[in-house]
Amino acid sequence: MKKYFIVFVLLFPMILQSQTKFRSGVFLHHSTGNNIWGNNGSSVTVPKEIVKYNSSHGFSGDQAVSMDEMWWPSGDNEWYTWYRIFKNEESSDDIRPILNSNKIVVIKSCFPSSSMESYGAAADTNDLYKKSVYNYKFLWRNIVKIMKGMPDHFFVIWTNAPLVAGQTNDSEAALSDLFCTWAKDTLAAGLDSQFGSFPQNVYVFDFFHKLADSSGKLPGQYAEDPYDSHPNIAATELVAPQFVTEIFDAAINYESIYSSISKQKSRPEVFDLGQNFPNPFNMSTQIPFRVKEPCMVKLLIYDVHGRFVSKAADGFYQTGDYKSEFNARGLGSGMCFYKIQIGDFVSSKKMILLK
Repeated sequence: MKKYFIVFVLLFPMILQSQTKFRSGVFLHHSTGNNIWGNNGSSVTVPKEIVKYNSSHGFSGDQAVSMDEMWWPSGDNEWYTWYRIFKNEESSDDIRPILNSNKIVVIKSCFPSSSMESYGAAADTNDLYKKSVYNYKFLWRNIVKIMKGMPDHFFVIWTNAPLVAGQTNDSEAALSDLFCTWAKDTLAAGLDSQFGSFPQNVYVFDFFHKLADSSGKLPGQYAEDPYDSHPNIAATELVAPQFVTEIFDAAINYESIYSSISKQKSRPEVFDLGQNFPNPFNMSTQIPFRVKEPCMVKLLIYDVHGRFVSKAADGFYQTGDYKSEFNARGLGSGMCFYKIQIGDFVSSKKMILLK
């Protein structure tokens, strides 16, 4: 009896550790986010609110929530840039190392995104720099679609930052209000006819409507001055507590959802790894795999001893069937293995090299 008890005691910590936690992450921002974080002299800051959150929930150790902040990306952070970043088209700003180090990733655009020009039309997508409601919807749908393909991460995307009257006009403010209302009340609610059901690993933080007045402009009481739309200390005091509560409540709620997703037997039917051809092979072979949802894909090669050899694929892939070529130059004859990771789907197969 004692032996069984000892075994259970030893295994219990392993059972607890097996559950994936979404308790830590990074806030990627520029100046507006910098102020909300509390780097504007406010006595209320996001780090202090995180301490309060842990205390009020009784969280400590690996249960505690935490977040770092980073001035990122290196250039502008408008919606077009985030679209390119998530498509891995911004060579100077590779988000993959950030994703590898953080379970929660928070992104936002600064207030220049609120200088909107028009409602727009389908032709706007030919010029993704165009600041129209139509274009922003297109960009957000695509960004969120890519986020959906990475269920092992929890993403938070902020709506626009409102502008003070001295930096905008009635038309721009109304358009920004319209877009942000759509983002939270339509897209995030799963009511957008083009996007459909909203992914459970993405949360829309409606920053715009936490500060904007009925005209869609930033009131003077929350601005640095009449011609500076950076949020002041009063804005930080209002938004920082909401930032912490909303984001971590949503991320922790996703833990149980993710646990259920990772156990779904249907997952292998969504993604697939095929047998290489030819097999056995001499020098070069093709490795087929299937991506049913836009997702990050890693295809790694190992020798018979389990030592890493090379990457056959590493990047974001759209839906489709693919074949990755592996050249075994420098590798001796014998058995080797290839392993694919697509989101939470992992599969491996063996192949034989004959020289």
